[in-house]
Amino acid sequence: MNKTLIALAITATLPVAAVADVTISGTLSSKYKNTGTIDTDSMLRVDSSEVLANGMTATAGFKITADTDDDTENSGTATLSGDFGSLTVGEIDADGAFQAGDVGGAVPDTTESTDSTASTVYGVHFSGSVAGLTVSAQVNAKSGASGSTGAASTGTTQVIGQTSGTVAGTLYSPAVAAGASAVTKSTQFGVSYEVNGLTVGYAYASDDATDANDGITTNGVHEGQSVAGASYAMGDLVVSVGKQNLKDGGKTSADALVSATYTITADALTIVAQADNAPSGDYQLNMSYALAGGFSVATEVDKGKTTSLTGTYTEGDMTFTVARQDDNTTDASVALDYGNADLTVGRVGARAGSTSVGRGDAAEYSHVTYKVAF
Repeated sequence: MNKTLIALAITATLPVAAVADVTISGTLSSKYKNTGTIDTDSMLRVDSSEVLANGMTATAGFKITADTDDDTENSGTATLSGDFGSLTVGEIDADGAFQAGDVGGAVPDTTESTDSTASTVYGVHFSGSVAGLTVSAQVNAKSGASGSTGAASTGTTQVIGQTSGTVAGTLYSPAVAAGASAVTKSTQFGVSYEVNGLTVGYAYASDDATDANDGITTNGVHEGQSVAGASYAMGDLVVSVGKQNLKDGGKTSADALVSATYTITADALTIVAQADNAPSGDYQLNMSYALAGGFSVATEVDKGKTTSLTGTYTEGDMTFTVARQDDNTTDASVALDYGNADLTVGRVGARAGSTSVGRGDAAEYSHVTYKVAF
């Protein structure tokens, strides 16, 4: 008998292991600027999911990102979920457990990245809910955003990507401030209870929560602290109160934050008004309106800031956007949607630096960007 046929016959009699559903996706984006530079970013992601014999679900994901500056980053996450809740190991939200208990919104989201309002670390996170009670807990490992550990630095250092000037005492590759400690292991938990529109919560972060941004900003969970709060929803009106208590005896805890948000929706018009007592009777008004014929307008008014205004027009696969930012700069772009591919031509206004996230000044530039997703 033919040896190939014998091998096939033997293989057919062997048991076949179950294979989880696997999805491979990614993007490749290349931006050419009139300054003569080309910025290329790529991302490859593999995700899988499998329902286990006991009814629980196991999921896993792995991501590789890289850019023109050869900043390659790898990250992975594994999650087990069931009636008990969900347990995640790997890349997690840096303050996910803490924010779960900050129902009064007294502590902003932790920020480490120059281009994002979120931050991730490596660690272990658990969350579970029963009868309106939600409990979350996590341990952050000695690794910050994108798994970087970093080390404290001193002196004046030019920020990566900065076009002019320097930001004193700031190094952001990885994000580490002068005089700050390296990212350390920390523990945090949050608990909340909801009944009839009223939600109460409490959150805690251990003393060793100090990370690379300490010394620049106290926004987010960058130090040991606790917070208690409550929120009550009455139709379109939501009123909340939260009190932050810092564990460092040398620092003064902030006053309680009292906030009210009212949302109105009438056909194509949406208005969101928010007012709170910090820092000095702050307020914000957001409005959006979708006009006929593919036009839409959105505006935001903040106390003490210039109003931002964004206008969008869509015609088939083409979208025109003009945005006036609150720093008096203007962005404009024309984007063509080709399904899995997008072509954008635009102009980006100058941006002022920010020491809170270690970002230097950015010059105005024009660009042509081509992005492919698969």
